[in-house]
Amino acid sequence: MISRRHLIRATGIAGLTFGGASAARGKVPDVLRDLSDLAQQPPTPHPVHVPGQGWFEAATDDRPIDGILRVAGPDGVQWRRIGAHGTLQPAWFAQAQDGPDDALRLGRAIAHAEAHGPLAIDLGAARYDCRSRLVIDPTAIILRGNGAVLDFAEMPEPPRRDSLATLQYVKAAPGWRWQDDALHSDPAGSDALTLPLSLPQSGRVRVAVTLGALSGWQDYPAVFVTLNTADGTQLGGTTLLAPGQSMFEVEDHPAAATLTLRADGAARIDALTVTPQATREAILIRATKTSRQYGHKWLEGIEIAGPGGGTALHGLRFQTEADAMSSRLQLRDVTVRGFHTGMILSHRAYLIRAAGLRIACGVGLHFLGGSRDAGEMITLTDSVIDGGRIAILNNGAEFVLSGTSIDFVDQVVVGSGRVLLQGCHLEMNRPKAADAPLFDVGHGHIDIAGGTFMVTGADFDAGNQCDYIFALQSRAATAAMKEVTVYNLRSQSGALAGGPGRLDVSFVRGRRPRHMAPLVQHRADRNLLGAAPFDLRSSDTPLGAAVPYPNPDATLIIDAGTRHLWVVGQCQPGAEVGAFFRVRSDTPGTLYATVQALRGDARVAIGDSWPVTVTSDWSTYRNNSANTHPEAAGDGRMPAGFTEIALWLDLSQMTGPVECEAFFLCAV
Repeated sequence: MISRRHLIRATGIAGLTFGGASAARGKVPDVLRDLSDLAQQPPTPHPVHVPGQGWFEAATDDRPIDGILRVAGPDGVQWRRIGAHGTLQPAWFAQAQDGPDDALRLGRAIAHAEAHGPLAIDLGAARYDCRSRLVIDPTAIILRGNGAVLDFAEMPEPPRRDSLATLQYVKAAPGWRWQDDALHSDPAGSDALTLPLSLPQSGRVRVAVTLGALSGWQDYPAVFVTLNTADGTQLGGTTLLAPGQSMFEVEDHPAAATLTLRADGAARIDALTVTPQATREAILIRATKTSRQYGHKWLEGIEIAGPGGGTALHGLRFQTEADAMSSRLQLRDVTVRGFHTGMILSHRAYLIRAAGLRIACGVGLHFLGGSRDAGEMITLTDSVIDGGRIAILNNGAEFVLSGTSIDFVDQVVVGSGRVLLQGCHLEMNRPKAADAPLFDVGHGHIDIAGGTFMVTGADFDAGNQCDYIFALQSRAATAAMKEVTVYNLRSQSGALAGGPGRLDVSFVRGRRPRHMAPLVQHRADRNLLGAAPFDLRSSDTPLGAAVPYPNPDATLIIDAGTRHLWVVGQCQPGAEVGAFFRVRSDTPGTLYATVQALRGDARVAIGDSWPVTVTSDWSTYRNNSANTHPEAAGDGRMPAGFTEIALWLDLSQMTGPVECEAFFLCAV
């Protein structure tokens, strides 16, 4: 319905500007069929209607003609679309020959916004059958819906092609040798390895390399992987500073290229693949040389749906090739589901912010190695990543997740870079493989501050099969958990973390028992007892005065007459304590192990007394004061005012000598 206000305004414009309808020349169409008919329509005192397009009113020429919001009439007349207010409707861009692919009209709307915007495209609450890729300039387009669905279930997938090359194609050069199907470099120096390649005429190519080991006396030993043209121009590359996998992609490449591998230090390369990728993202977010440098826009209220399990398609790809431009964008209340990877982050992808984002894909976020001018502060707030293999596959970016849930994935973070999880909820699938830790970090830092970290209790008795919760593959890989509520972080090794890197844990929260790996890290420099020989003390009674006990460097043989033994170290107040030791005896029996805080002759238990069954075979015992029963004395933490910690062995029920070794106490 046309309001009285619109009629008055249209009449005024027509009378003042054009002197009435008589001022126009040309044949007036009997019926307006499409926008092209407005070219012959003289101004009228009332709006005119174009089927499928809506209402237009005569207007002054104060704005440029764009053919959609402003349409040229005869003799300088302009027709202004009523009620658009800088917002485009996809229906305005439909063409009869489009067929079932709604992405065609969406693409025209996007192209119009890029040419004449920035403009918003209103998707409403409709479902769009998209069978081709959409390309969005983040500086020109606001794509918004009210629960709209961009359904890419019928989008054709790129053909599956064999790898162009694998590691076995590479011939060893001086300083390299093959061993156990891996390439090893000599730490004293090695030549560069080269592999000529014949690449497809078009489409992307992905290079993935897996580094099994790396060491050396260089400041930063590294393996450099590059793809170059015949004249030596680098098409792309990645640098590996620690064990793990990294991958990069190139496009717009020549048919002939050379892959080069160079190692500074002793490296073991376990795998290498060069694979055609083609175009596989549903939406590409990219700026061009003519884009605005600032003023980036957003997507909101949209679901982007893929074909589901087994697909090779990706959801969104952020990649800008133009210098000084970027693919940064805000996402608000957006869902990305049913893709192999939810979001691929490549060149000039940074300062991407998401609130209310949900990603339900095989891989949630993947930052590619070798990305140029990329990776700064990619932020998710109040979001969800769920139901996939890997939440974050990272090759060097900085991710910040706040108030975000990562639910029922197999691994949280794999790769390198920096990830801050602040006040997040992590609820994982039960790890089912020894080599699939929840965090697998080559170099960089993982910081978990507050929030919850748990493994589902489904099939609890089967236990978590991972060797570690955190695999920290190099000295440059660190992690920290502070004031995190945890549950069921068990591991096969009995330690939360393994590898050369360091995990620091403080003020773990949660009900007792927490079913957590007893030790943070089983490494000599983490032993509260210090280096051997240890401070050993014995007594005939639990409360009697303790005297020094002879302490050899290796296996300790506790004579049958010793009833109580303390292994003493240093510990800060507030820490929970994990204990580890090995024990055997030719006269089997039961001893009791208790962690105690010491201050002079005062002894305070900070957890349960654990019965330890001793047999003639060596057995390993691990436990943690975090596993204290809620009714036990003490709260499992080192109390204030005490500086010494001890593992107290009650041997009063043993009848013969007891052998012990490998005493280890670790603060949690």
